[in-house]
Amino acid sequence: MFFHEFRAEEIFESARDAGCTSIEFWLETPDFWLNGMDTDKLRRIAGNFPVLLPFTIHAPVLDLNPCSVNPFIVEASIKSSVLALKTAEICGAEIITIHPGRRTAKRPAGRRDYEKFQNYIGIVREESRNLKVKVCIENMEYKVNSLFHHPEMIHRLLKEEEWLYFTLDTAHALASGERLLDRFIDLNFDRIVNIHLSTIENSRRHLPASGDAKISDFLKKISDLGYDGHITLEIEDLNFPDKLSIEEKTEIISSEIKYVSSFFR
Repeated sequence: MFFHEFRAEEIFESARDAGCTSIEFWLETPDFWLNGMDTDKLRRIAGNFPVLLPFTIHAPVLDLNPCSVNPFIVEASIKSSVLALKTAEICGAEIITIHPGRRTAKRPAGRRDYEKFQNYIGIVREESRNLKVKVCIENMEYKVNSLFHHPEMIHRLLKEEEWLYFTLDTAHALASGERLLDRFIDLNFDRIVNIHLSTIENSRRHLPASGDAKISDFLKKISDLGYDGHITLEIEDLNFPDKLSIEEKTEIISSEIKYVSSFFR
């Protein structure tokens, strides 16, 4: 979402100019979401930037919740994920990341919420059975109504669903402490194929990673372990004091790439 307000062509162009070797395209980017969700157009745009291929996709989540108490929200959430799977496959995306959902009320998730999740993941499993794209579940930040925010929760899920992969979100993990970030790696390293990389500071989430000691330790650890999957820079532009131009955003991404790359030489 760092380039949320720009056209798809501008997003891919900026990623290329910054030195990226891939990109995670958020399907809820307004240029795609509000202009007919033209999958063929997205595939053509991506094809114009071969240095960014294969790219990854993030399924829609902003207004959605497959574990909602509202059956209409559940239906819309499942349909959106199925559409995202088909879009990812048509576009030749390597990975698609999904969220597990949450309890609607701000109360601890219970049996019914996990039953709803099992229904959702079962549908995703069947819809992805003959697809090449890898489906990744993302760990959530701990909140009272969160599902799958703890390393052991993700580990159990990945053991039960052997077809499923893992997108590790470092900011979500760090919100509960640096120890949990290490635990996510120790338990689930062999299933991580995408990392949403950013850090936290007090109540601010998804800050640039460069210069952060916790992230430096994390990058050194996964490099030593031989990680060779995607690393997606997930930066919240609203954390910056001023509105950033597309050129300024490209410079920030370029600087972050240099920092991350220094751990993998």
